[in-house]
Amino acid sequence: MEILQITSAIVGIKNAIDIAKVIKDSGASLEKAEINFKIAELINALADAKIGIATIQEAMAEKDSEIKRLKTELETRGNMIWESPYYFLKNEEGKDGPYCQKCYDSNRKLIRLQLPGSKGLWVCNECDSRYKDSNYVEISNFSIQRRERFIQY
Repeated sequence: MEILQITSAIVGIKNAIDIAKVIKDSGASLEKAEINFKIAELINALADAKIGIATIQEAMAEKDSEIKRLKTELETRGNMIWESPYYFLKNEEGKDGPYCQKCYDSNRKLIRLQLPGSKGLWVCNECDSRYKDSNYVEISNFSIQRRERFIQY
């Protein structure tokens, strides 16, 4: 599609140049009405060329944006570390995270897991997945009920 747009813009510029040459070479031989008509054709050809170039610039900007997004995604993939049951992202300081395994594997989304109060239990607020790590401590229903009553007061 872009080749067609580039060709169209080049043809428009060539037409504008040809019309400008006719006007320049005609000198006094063209009548005033003919000169006005040729100038109108010239303006139209230049406008068409300008639209074609703007379309090409827009397509190039979209492609540049997509290339940048894909480079970032590729870099992120290269820096992902799997440490069961979740992912971490390598960075200058070491690693960042943890991130949800389900969200990253299915949608390539980096959703940070939350630690909602139970040590070692991580929750994804995006997909509601829950992960238990080696620090997980089971809390009895009695403890949960006492804590909930305490929170209510």
